Formats: sequence, C-alpha cells, structure tokens
Amino acid sequence: MSKTSDRLKEAMRIRDMKQVDLLARTGINKGAMSSYLSGRYEPKQKNLHALARALNVSEAWLMGLDVPMEPSALSPAPSLSPDRKDLLDKYDVLNDEGKAEAVRYIGMLSAVPAYIEEVIDIERDA
Repeated sequence: MSKTSDRLKEAMRIRDMKQVDLLARTGINKGAMSSYLSGRYEPKQKNLHALARALNVSEAWLMGLDVPMEPSALSPAPSLSPDRKDLLDKYDVLNDEGKAEAVRYIGMLSAVPAYIEEVIDIERDA
C-alpha cells in the first residue's frame, strides 16, 4: 500500500469523513477514489490538491513526506464564512465550462438591484 493511501485514510479518520463525503467535496469520481484508497494509483496533482484541501491537510504530508499534517502556516487559508466556503467547494468541483457558466451567472445576479447589498456612496454622503 502506498504512503498516500495510508495518509488519505488517516486524514479521513481524523476528520471523521467517509469516502462519500470526500467524493462530494472534491468531485473526484468513485472509481478513482477507490484506486487512491487502495494504493493502486497515486492521485495526479489536481486531485491531490483537491483531496488536501477537502481534508485540510498539507499536500506534502498527504504524499507521505515527513512534514506537519496541517497546511503550511506560511500560506494560511483565508477565514471564510460557511456560505462562502460552501460556494467555493461547489465551484471547485465544476469543470471549466461549468466554472465559466457559474461566473457568468453570478455576474448576472450581481447586476440585479434586488440581489445587491446596499452600498454607501461615500462621495454622496460627504
């Protein structure tokens, strides 16, 4: 068994996540995930990144290197509200076409006055 599969299982245990949870958070298909967990295949960089992000672990640690499990303090993850994190997690599982469509749709929504938070015009109030 590969070190990556061992680390993947360990992180899932620590984070109390099941395979189905990881599938939903990463968008990786079930067959590929099973191959990663069994150690048959190593995840390519894109999937390794998605797995590390979903499990909140360092990519290097996930690959089996002797580094801290937690992501590097040199590049801390921004503090996001649960709604923003959920939105980003959903965006991350989209393919390029889906991402472009999501950006287009959000652009359209942000032009609808009823959906925009009130912005104070500083120059007007000065």
